[in-house]
Amino acid sequence: MLARLPRPAAILFALLMLAVTAWCFSVTPPPIKTAKKGGYTDARLYHDIAAQVALGKPYHQSAAELHRAHHYPLKPFFTMRPPTEMEITAIIGWKGFQKLCIVMLVAGIFTWAIAHEGRLTGTERFLAGAAVAVGGTAVSSDWLMALQEYPAGLCIAVAFAGVIGWPRQWWYVVPVLGAGLFIRELALPFALLALVYAGWNRRWVEVGAWVALIAAWGMFMALHAQLAMAQWRPGDIQSQGWHAMQGFSGFLKAVIFTTPLQRLPLHWALFGAALPLAGWLALGGREGVFANLLVWGYAIMIAMFSRADTFYWGAIMNPWYLVGYALLPRAIVQLYWAIRGQRRAEVAPLPANA
Repeated sequence: MLARLPRPAAILFALLMLAVTAWCFSVTPPPIKTAKKGGYTDARLYHDIAAQVALGKPYHQSAAELHRAHHYPLKPFFTMRPPTEMEITAIIGWKGFQKLCIVMLVAGIFTWAIAHEGRLTGTERFLAGAAVAVGGTAVSSDWLMALQEYPAGLCIAVAFAGVIGWPRQWWYVVPVLGAGLFIRELALPFALLALVYAGWNRRWVEVGAWVALIAAWGMFMALHAQLAMAQWRPGDIQSQGWHAMQGFSGFLKAVIFTTPLQRLPLHWALFGAALPLAGWLALGGREGVFANLLVWGYAIMIAMFSRADTFYWGAIMNPWYLVGYALLPRAIVQLYWAIRGQRRAEVAPLPANA
């Protein structure tokens, strides 16, 4: 996309990048909010719910009792997470679920490394797979996998590579994304965008598959809502809402504290978290439109609606967001030539029969 910028727009974009860089090294954003040392965490909550379900207690009853006991909100109904992950872990255990996440991570590395053969260089495809591998290191902790954004993000990583690299292979993309959607509803924007994208490309059978998935998920959530609301009691806590409007720093902090970037000094981490946004702009054509709508759409969603204590929403973009690093050198070359009034290094479009 950067390759097609007219020269004045390319110069303005370069200046914007310099401004963002200066901002990253000068701003001190408000800190994220985590539980006090030894305090009760969201991950602990989901482990405890799964343990109760494993003993035979119904999910919604277990969740409501534990939410209430540890002062978690129960209203509106979606403050209680969908039962998918806890029902699975009640059967196979958290170590078993962790193994499923590792399999999904390996699939993500593999698909990103080979999906763009003939369009990206071998080095870029290797770096894309490596970025997914680095971003997915959270799978080493079965404790972190209790935060549903992580496994849902792994599902998106595999589906994303398929949508823009193997568009005719939707038959595996839809169920993989569906698994993430039934785990965490934050995967819904991907499903909706993929539906529109399939229609844009006149792939009507795929459109039908996405419609069927979204409809099935809607019925699942309606049942979940009914069962969750049946547990309500007078005095149950109402959520404080999702309109924190943290802005760009809120998005960057969500990326930082759900990836290995958290090991860096804050200013370097902010800079590192912003870089993939520029990298994704190297993709052109319809695939580039899809990719950037997805990346920037999630970034805006997190910036607008996440709170300081829901920074883990950033995991829904982990590990696929980091693929932007692999595309960054191409983006810089494109911008350089666009500033000089020429087009270079544009990613080739998919062939018509792909």
